[in-house]
Amino acid sequence: MVLVLACLAGPFLVPPSTSAHAPQTDFAAIAKAAAAARDAGDTNAAIENYRRAVSIRPDWQEGWFYLGTLEYDADRYADAIPAFQKLVELAPAIGPAWNFLGLCEFETKDYANSLIHLEKGQELGAGDDPEVARVSQYHLAMLLNRNAEFDRATAMLISAFSEGQFPAQAKLALGLALLNAPVLPDELNPSQDALVHAAGEIAALLARGDSAKALEAFPHLLDDYPNTPYLLGAYAKALAAAGKNDEALTQQELERAVIAKLTPERTQRQEKLRQIYGLPSTAGRTETPQTDADDRWNSAMNDYSSGRYPEAVATLKTWVEHRPASRKMNDGTAWAVMGLSEFELRDYDNALIHLQRGQDLGLGGSADSVRMARYHLAILLNRGAQYDSASRLLAPEVNSGSLANEIQFALGISLLRMPLLPEQVPPSEHSLVQSAGEIATLLHASRYDQAFPKLQQILKEHPTTPFLHYAYGLALASLSQYDEAEAQLREESRISPKSDLPYLLLSSIALRKHDPVAALASAERAVQLAPESAKAHYILGRASLESGQVEKAIHELEAANKINPGSPEVHFNLAKAYAKGKQPDKAEEERVIFAHLSELAEHQGIEGTNQSTGAAKNLMDLSLADTPRPKPATPENP
Repeated sequence: MVLVLACLAGPFLVPPSTSAHAPQTDFAAIAKAAAAARDAGDTNAAIENYRRAVSIRPDWQEGWFYLGTLEYDADRYADAIPAFQKLVELAPAIGPAWNFLGLCEFETKDYANSLIHLEKGQELGAGDDPEVARVSQYHLAMLLNRNAEFDRATAMLISAFSEGQFPAQAKLALGLALLNAPVLPDELNPSQDALVHAAGEIAALLARGDSAKALEAFPHLLDDYPNTPYLLGAYAKALAAAGKNDEALTQQELERAVIAKLTPERTQRQEKLRQIYGLPSTAGRTETPQTDADDRWNSAMNDYSSGRYPEAVATLKTWVEHRPASRKMNDGTAWAVMGLSEFELRDYDNALIHLQRGQDLGLGGSADSVRMARYHLAILLNRGAQYDSASRLLAPEVNSGSLANEIQFALGISLLRMPLLPEQVPPSEHSLVQSAGEIATLLHASRYDQAFPKLQQILKEHPTTPFLHYAYGLALASLSQYDEAEAQLREESRISPKSDLPYLLLSSIALRKHDPVAALASAERAVQLAPESAKAHYILGRASLESGQVEKAIHELEAANKINPGSPEVHFNLAKAYAKGKQPDKAEEERVIFAHLSELAEHQGIEGTNQSTGAAKNLMDLSLADTPRPKPATPENP
């Protein structure tokens, strides 16, 4: 598979640093020869020269990029992996680099790491190349299917291919998701091909919003494949969506009977479905006996408890790949312990990924153990400038357990938007952060009568500290004290002239005051300051829609959707914009996507859905935008 690779060149990559000790002339000549061989299509010569160049300059990001992509294009996936591993180490914020790493790992059947790294790439964005985005999303969707996360896989496929027709491969993946078949397409038993392909055609109709044709197709497929698990359930769901509730109930009852016959035990169901849809041979897949799995699990927990973190990580990576279906309940805990071990090893990027995955899957153990995992996830989110996500994790845990002081301090870091771990906060700022943590605790509890005097006092003592005025303005706005809030936000915009946050909130307030002209001005400034921010384009789209500028609204909302295709709010407003723009087909497509994403969010309890605390929840959609404060010098961040 050949991808368009230009998205990573140029502005995404920084040039290699100069060094008096590096053989500068040799490096320049080798790099030039590598580029010439690449342009001439001499892959072997280009690879050899790029290898020589990065051995001289290990920090040359562009060299690692071209080395990896050349190996990738030559189908040398195992050889490409080290290059992309080095690239993401040097430039962890480049989404396409994570995507290429995950794609290579997929081809080498390292599915556990492929899933992690493709999800990281999805989180960061695929850059300017839609083809890279689609290929990565497709492979991620296949892995989500294999991991029995069928709703997420479906949403990913809809997001990747919603603008055009679903290709055959995407339809096959949709069919596997509809049937709850936890296998990859190349693991599919040929005897099930016709069923899965037909299910994929129906799933594609549902994804495009053509429910009438889907409802016509279901009975024919059920005639050919009666009593198929989850096919009846999908039919019931489609009938219910069409308002045919009595027929839906009938199909749902039939579905329950089929599932009960399949196996009454939920923990055994996925393995049974793998047997139904998977290849008869287990070639390429290692099944670990229950006893070995238990021994491996106990060994990993003992290694972690004893401080043998490298051993714990290695054992848990094997466990999560080969764990038996009956132990799936421990998946979240396994990923979390892996992340905690990596945190102790200062492998913060992987620790964040694995702790987040553990949180998503569900954490087990004592309340103190769960709190410990969430605390470490939150401080890593702070380090990655995801302050509001960190706050939402920390707020429910404040004033409880042995970590109460640490949690409050971390909340202070979030409020001040400092991209640091607690240990990296300079001693001179400890008192400020502690006070900010006390204020954040009060705000999250909606105790504004106690929070506001403390905010006023801290502003007297630190009038030019970034994001204090923003925090005060957000709290005032949440109580509809808009004039006072606007004054605080204007002061914040003076102190933090490069931050889009005050302008986003000013625009939101203007919309609430039914002043679209003022909303437009603030939103346009936010987009100027943060052109890659989905929320900036989203609020500008809303402001444009309110002011009657429908074409501009569509443009901005489409831009927001390109950056963050999984936002229900964006799809909801896009549906409104398309409807006003006399594009009913597109409006209907957006309504379908909105309904699906909303249902998925409600089903999975996605973070941020109905979880905001305090009166500020009405403005929480804007406070999620993350603008980092400039880092003070530290040993890790000179």
